[in-house]
Amino acid sequence: MYSAILILVTLLCSTPVMAQSTDANLRSELEALHAKWMKAFDGGDGATMDQMEMDNLTLVMAMGVWTKTMARAGKQPKRDPQTERTLSDVSVRRFGDTAILTAILHTKSAEENSQDGTTVVFVQSSGKWKIASAQWTPVASTK
Repeated sequence: MYSAILILVTLLCSTPVMAQSTDANLRSELEALHAKWMKAFDGGDGATMDQMEMDNLTLVMAMGVWTKTMARAGKQPKRDPQTERTLSDVSVRRFGDTAILTAILHTKSAEENSQDGTTVVFVQSSGKWKIASAQWTPVASTK
């Protein structure tokens, strides 16, 4: 009886460690997907974006709400592929087949130097994480 209790306590104590490792792996995976999506956006690679997005993607931006109604392949305008985009203050929360990434998106290019609070909703579809929705809100500079 004592050894059964000891095993149970050991298992319960190790569960948070396993969950943290899984969370770190998911966070890394979603950050990498976000970087790939942003690179495809800046490079005008609509085909890659289509593979990463849900067909009914919705984006919320300062200029309003945009809903995807057709594939981007062959139609996505090329922007500055030299644009640097990084995330900070990243948080990822998972709810079953849905994960929400929140962060500060830092954008630097020849024309832009900005920060936006961002929320990106990922949904697991056929075993792959896809972007279902994203939102950006400008963050005032502290300088």
